[in-house]
Amino acid sequence: MIYSILTASLIPLGFLYLVKWLNFFETHQARWLMLALAWGVLSVELSYLVDHPLRLLTSMAFIGTHTAPTVEEIFKSLVLLFLVRRASTTFFVDGAVYGFAAGIGFAIAENMLYLSRVDMNTGVVMSTSRAFVASILHGSTTAIVGMMLAGFPLGRVHHVLLRWVIGLAIAISIHTLYNETAFHQFAFGQTGLLVLSAIAFSAFALVALAILGGLRRERLRIRRSLGMTAGAPRAEARLIQRFDDLDELLAPVEARFGSAKREQVAQALLTTAQLSMKQDQLKKTRDTEVRAELTPQIADLKRELKIQRAEVGLYVMSMVRSILPRTKWSIWARLEQALAGRPSTSEGLWQAVDRHVAQGLAGRPSTSESLWQAVDRHVASSPSRRTDDEMLLR
Repeated sequence: MIYSILTASLIPLGFLYLVKWLNFFETHQARWLMLALAWGVLSVELSYLVDHPLRLLTSMAFIGTHTAPTVEEIFKSLVLLFLVRRASTTFFVDGAVYGFAAGIGFAIAENMLYLSRVDMNTGVVMSTSRAFVASILHGSTTAIVGMMLAGFPLGRVHHVLLRWVIGLAIAISIHTLYNETAFHQFAFGQTGLLVLSAIAFSAFALVALAILGGLRRERLRIRRSLGMTAGAPRAEARLIQRFDDLDELLAPVEARFGSAKREQVAQALLTTAQLSMKQDQLKKTRDTEVRAELTPQIADLKRELKIQRAEVGLYVMSMVRSILPRTKWSIWARLEQALAGRPSTSEGLWQAVDRHVAQGLAGRPSTSESLWQAVDRHVASSPSRRTDDEMLLR
């Protein structure tokens, strides 16, 4: 039974760590992550208090396929409404991380509940299947709600409650499809388990792709916001643009000043990115309550960044800012980079152009010759005007 408990809890936490690891800007906070995880555990009890009395009125199958998905997704996502109102989500990737944490907390508590009702042999199979399938589903559906609440692009939909309803509609639809398949799993045999896995991991893949796309979008926003300022921040913005390659880029700093100094530099760059994102969030939001929450957070980040830059030192920071040259990225820069890896040939670009032009014009009269030939044909076709034309051409 100990193996079943560890499997049903540690594997879901491993997936949570993976989702947290994807957010390399680390804009989420550990205390809110733990709050979301704990709320997910509590949501199991709240959902049970609603669903259990309904068993007296309807069947278990009806509850599982109609009532439970709606009740569970609503309770799991309530903590996300609280976090969004406290401006604890810098951008929608934070919503995905907190949402996944709430879903994993729910899944772990539900796994323990199911394991308490089965024997040891059945528990091993159940804990393994639920750890890899049901836990992924619960985490992914709540992550989708979190993304919508925290600012996933939805056109002109800005109201928090409307975003919550849209996210819930998507999450409940996926959850209902999963439960419908689960209740008919015995009719499908092993195919049913494969379908359940496909539904769960498709939702997880959707969340992961949205996170990666969101991080790319934030890098572009940071580049625009920091790039508008003069001096040092522009150089730091170029490093932040390649934050996923930071280990390689800061290798010279580590080789010269040590790993401790390298960690200080990385933390300063990370704080710079977080500050830029918070400032951009403050500029775009019109909610007075959220703005009131953001203002002290930005002030704290500015103080923290000042301290971190002082710890790094001016000399080391100057070296960091010279790692990437100041260039303007354009289509020609992309073309040059793409061609840099191509094998060189003895014939250059302009030699090739000259050769093609020469081949195309071989045997043809020059442009000036063609012009005079056309004039001669025109004069020959108009004898009455020949004298006047000749005078004009002279």
